[in-house]
Amino acid sequence: MKFVISIVLITLASLLQEGNSLHAAKPKRDIGNVKKEQQATKKEIAETSKKLTANTRETNKMLSRLNTLTAEAQSKREEVAKLQMSVDSVDKKIRILDDSIRRLDNRVESMRKNYAKSLRGMQGNFQQMSTLSFVFSSKSFAKAWQRVRYMQEMGKWRKRRSREIKSAVDSLTQRRVALDDLKSARRKSVALLSVSQKQLEDQKIETDKLVSRLQQEGSSLRALLKEKEKKAKALDNELDRLIAQEQKKAEEARKAAEKKRREEEERKKKEATDRSTQQTTDNNLALNSSTTGTTNSSNGKIASNKTTTTNINVADQNRILSGNFESNKGKLLFPVAGKYRIVRGFGRQKHPELAYVETDNSGIDIEAIGGGAARAVFAGTVSEIFRQPGYNTIVMVRHGNYLTIYANLSTINVKKGEELKSGQQIGTIYADPEENGASILHFELRKERNKLNPTEWVK
Repeated sequence: MKFVISIVLITLASLLQEGNSLHAAKPKRDIGNVKKEQQATKKEIAETSKKLTANTRETNKMLSRLNTLTAEAQSKREEVAKLQMSVDSVDKKIRILDDSIRRLDNRVESMRKNYAKSLRGMQGNFQQMSTLSFVFSSKSFAKAWQRVRYMQEMGKWRKRRSREIKSAVDSLTQRRVALDDLKSARRKSVALLSVSQKQLEDQKIETDKLVSRLQQEGSSLRALLKEKEKKAKALDNELDRLIAQEQKKAEEARKAAEKKRREEEERKKKEATDRSTQQTTDNNLALNSSTTGTTNSSNGKIASNKTTTTNINVADQNRILSGNFESNKGKLLFPVAGKYRIVRGFGRQKHPELAYVETDNSGIDIEAIGGGAARAVFAGTVSEIFRQPGYNTIVMVRHGNYLTIYANLSTINVKKGEELKSGQQIGTIYADPEENGASILHFELRKERNKLNPTEWVK
């Protein structure tokens, strides 16, 4: 029993000693240590946030560059196709011209041989006598005259054949010059085609690299696209709100005008009724006066104060402007002047390079090459100017029932309510330093709140 108690006491003592040693090894937490831990945590959070922001910014740059490259590649493919068509067309013309030159060359050679043969035949007949001898060797005057006429016709024939041969030779020379020009044009077209194809290949390599990097940034890209979609939706909602507000005001104005018109009609009817009643009274008084045979100058006439009124008509300006705007579908000015490229098209579409990315665009995004300004596609009235996150300053112009929206402006040259002329400068497109100074205009076209594809309207 004593032995067991001894073992228990020894074990307890050992445990107490171990606990004391562990307690002694653990540092004490005071207010200074807590503050240091908080500062370290804040610094770590700040650094993480900074990295995420930088990563998002870099992802945005890559996505913008990819959109630009995609637009450039499409434009370059169209250019290559046109150059290839040009080369094919020149090749066809060269083949046709080659054939015509060969035929004309054979014809000239045949004409020369026949002419030479004819001349040799003539020389064979008259090589022993001169022209005079040939004429005067005739046995009669009639024969001599026939020989003179023959020699004259022969001279005309020789001149005619010479002219024909010369004309054929000149035509042959011109066709050979034209052939040389075509071959020179072909060489230039082929050289341009080669350069364009090389540029297209380089763009493809860069595009593939960007696609690969963006695929690695999956979560960051998804977050960025979600944020862009959120901003686009916010712009849509704001535009819908503003347009609905305008429609409400227009409806209120229409009702007020209609009310005023009805009141004016009622007033005119009342005046007409009053005049009719007054006229009846006057007639009765005149009848009574003639019956009694007396005239009362003061009572024979009752003064009538006539009020001059103007009937106000409200012109249907919306219908007129809408007709003018609509009749120019496909011919409206492009919203930017100079060189440009469309980097994002209209509507919901899959990204041409990122298979898993699908975007929805209420308008088109236009990159003004080298920067530039937005301009009014048609005459209209500035109905709203406002700012929206992700789109900087936005100007909305009304053209009757139609509206055009110019977004991502850094400065504006117009004010609300201003009447704009077609082509008038609206403002400067924002040059984004995060995207190497690219100036991208977001342009929308609507019939009230109904979104339309701008590329079907502008040119």
